[in-house]
Amino acid sequence: MEVIFRPQNYEICLNMAAIVLAVITLIIHSSEEDYYGKQRRIFGILIFMVIFVNVVGGIHNVWIYSDWAKSLLSYGFNCFMAVLEKAGVYVIAVVSMCYLMAIFRIELDRVWKVSVIAIPALCSVISVFSSLFNRNVFYFDARGDMHLSNVFSGTVNISSALYLMFAAYLIYKYSKSISSEKAIVLTAFFLMMAAGIPLKLIFHSYAPFEFGTALAVLLCVYTFQNPSEFIERLSGTGTKNALNFTVYTNLIQKKVFTVFGISIDRLSEAIGSESLEASSNLLTQIATYLRRIYPDAALFYPDDGVFIMVLEDIRPDDELIEGLAEQIRRRFKDPWKLREDDVRFTESPFAVGFPDEIGNFEKIVEVKDEMKKMLLRQNREVLRISDLNLKYAEHDKKIDNIVRKAVDNGLLEVYYQPIYSPLTGRFDTCEALVRLRDHQFGFISPAIFIPIAEKNGTVLGIDRFVLSSVCEMLAATEVLDLGIKYVEVNLSVVDCIQSNLADSVLDTLKKFRIGTDKINFEITETWEKEITSVVDDNVQKLTDAGVAFSMDDFGSGYSNVSRMATVPVKLFKLDKSIVQAAFESEVSYMVMINMIKIIKSLGKEIVAEGVETGEQAKQLIRLGCDHIQGFFYARPMPEAQFIEFLKEHNFS
Repeated sequence: MEVIFRPQNYEICLNMAAIVLAVITLIIHSSEEDYYGKQRRIFGILIFMVIFVNVVGGIHNVWIYSDWAKSLLSYGFNCFMAVLEKAGVYVIAVVSMCYLMAIFRIELDRVWKVSVIAIPALCSVISVFSSLFNRNVFYFDARGDMHLSNVFSGTVNISSALYLMFAAYLIYKYSKSISSEKAIVLTAFFLMMAAGIPLKLIFHSYAPFEFGTALAVLLCVYTFQNPSEFIERLSGTGTKNALNFTVYTNLIQKKVFTVFGISIDRLSEAIGSESLEASSNLLTQIATYLRRIYPDAALFYPDDGVFIMVLEDIRPDDELIEGLAEQIRRRFKDPWKLREDDVRFTESPFAVGFPDEIGNFEKIVEVKDEMKKMLLRQNREVLRISDLNLKYAEHDKKIDNIVRKAVDNGLLEVYYQPIYSPLTGRFDTCEALVRLRDHQFGFISPAIFIPIAEKNGTVLGIDRFVLSSVCEMLAATEVLDLGIKYVEVNLSVVDCIQSNLADSVLDTLKKFRIGTDKINFEITETWEKEITSVVDDNVQKLTDAGVAFSMDDFGSGYSNVSRMATVPVKLFKLDKSIVQAAFESEVSYMVMINMIKIIKSLGKEIVAEGVETGEQAKQLIRLGCDHIQGFFYARPMPEAQFIEFLKEHNFS
């Protein structure tokens, strides 16, 4: 054993020290939370390779310096250990490269990518092992040490040089995504690897390189493998730093992905006064649910009250986003557990697409501030970056032009939302809803573009487009045979004050040979007093012709009882804000009950909007609502899907 502890045998000492460092690193690594996934697994392989190379290198060095080792182990076995050590060095190089790529979330998702990374190391390893059978690349001297056969044999180290150059490029490219401390650690790691070649020439040993690699992985376990910076302890999700890192690296690689967020109102206040255990339990409940509905997403809790899911290869207008939002919406109708109490929260989903909507990291901060402002007054629809852009650039000429040319450029489409009738048990009416989709901004919410259209006058063309589309659908399809009695069409205030409104509507109905009883116009109760008489004249003329009217968004405006009695409408549509509020407080529930009683006492029918749960639907039907509309039954859908929906649900 004297040979092992003899100071002049520095190679053996370095091997032993490296093994101790690597084992300590392995213990620390094994005790950490399993958060990093692929990166963690590759790092584990790297630690194993460092231990393996130092063990076989140590055996090789002990054999060279010890007579008793020579008596126990053969010359051939020593040569084999030397070959394993040398081959292990090349394997460490390629594993280190894979580890660096995993840190920066670079996927080896193509065969050619795997080949480019693996082939250089594979060639070097094969060349090393060939030295056991020939002297083409390496040979062993009488002492049992390995040497290059000739000058050209040094080309076997080209693989390491290639990896080092690629590593330098990646560290430079992604340096902004990591802290200076981490950049220094990565640089030191690969500099130690690069130093292995000259150290071998100087000391005729790989021991200094192997010790340096062991030291480097120990540094990594305290930086890149340290979960404290990237794991939010209470929820077990990613931190703000982890989210920023993910977004930044994905942007550099030009990946398509969507940041889908759920802003939870009053969540931070609810957990602010609770113990760490109670707060952690509540946040973990929410995080567990979000992971379950979409396991492939990376989940983060970067800000108080906001959970973020990063969805790769998904765009913000993908149907998946709406599906996730719907699932989350339904779940938040039920309570969450905080200690032994039931607590309820309201949520506002939002979706931001990269790189189509945000192409650089600097713009995120600007968008984030504006997004927070809108989320404060956001309803249950998914807030998108297009809404944000348009909301704060409402008077911008470019946006104004989009709305002005929407009809001519074919940007408009009519969707239909089925409305359920408890009396017939079928969907016998529907509401026509206009949709605007621009090639630059994507889907633009009606809440954004309709006010703009009303200001610049283009709403008249939009209303005519919707009415013509509805009439064409009624004339060209079988929806009437499928149970639809009439279609509800929104009529803007700007259209209502046009003196030729009635004639224009009747001409359109006549053109498509559609009966006046097949259209029901929705008008709002928020008319300006000075134009009420004009609107009344139009309503009366169309009513005399057989066209019916509904009072839309009832409860959100003036709701004057005397006005209710005089307006010639057959339907009152309870605004979704009234319906939702009724199921969140007893006072609001009583207000809704009294509204329903007043409307029914006037002999009018009621449509309840914004119904999102079965319990809401059951209660509203029990209270006497004649029609139920909302996401619980159906979302707005394109014409073809609407017809299939009727076939499936009205005749099933």
